[in-house]
Amino acid sequence: MSDVEQVALFDMRGTYAGAAPRAAAHAQGLRVGLVFVWAAWKDKSDLGHMLLQTRARPGDPYLGSLDAAAGGHIRAGETPRQTAEREFIEEVGIALQTDELIGLGQLPLQYARNGVMRHAMQFFYLCNRPIALEETVFSEEVNAFVRVRLDDFDAIINGRTTEITGTVRQDATPEKTRETIITRTAFNAYSEPIMDAIRRSVRAMQHVLEHGVIDPSAWDHTT
Repeated sequence: MSDVEQVALFDMRGTYAGAAPRAAAHAQGLRVGLVFVWAAWKDKSDLGHMLLQTRARPGDPYLGSLDAAAGGHIRAGETPRQTAEREFIEEVGIALQTDELIGLGQLPLQYARNGVMRHAMQFFYLCNRPIALEETVFSEEVNAFVRVRLDDFDAIINGRTTEITGTVRQDATPEKTRETIITRTAFNAYSEPIMDAIRRSVRAMQHVLEHGVIDPSAWDHTT
């Protein structure tokens, strides 16, 4: 998405509030809409797994960081769910069926960048279908996909461990996968509000995978 393309704007309740060029929206501190699609599932042994991406877009302030499987700005005229579906095709290469995309919740975000306060309404989704690394498709925004245990990811983002192991597939060697060590440096670029959103997302995913229902308390601002 270029800076001149129109992005959707939202209020604090997540209600659509208009549109503006992307660059202007950020410069003026308007509340843009962001979507994040997490991919997590349980295997036949009841173990939870996740698919993550490594951010690769030139100029990305979070270049090289681990992130949700897909995500991006909501374009003017799109619903959050439509954005989730589009971004998953663009960044993972998979078209999801309706029952493979579950809305987890939403959370406002406020953070400073280059001396300007930025505002966003984040919408979170879960892709609950198993995804093999070999299914993934690389793009200019993603140069690697990593599969990790869900419990391990929970441990590292909550500070209970300093490193975990995973399996990575990279665009430089797409024909093979290999084991990789993930340390907390993979998240160093993220501010605390962003890390809070990641922790809440994991809590919400774990609840859905364990109980089959959404946990609204995961997005309670008092927790």
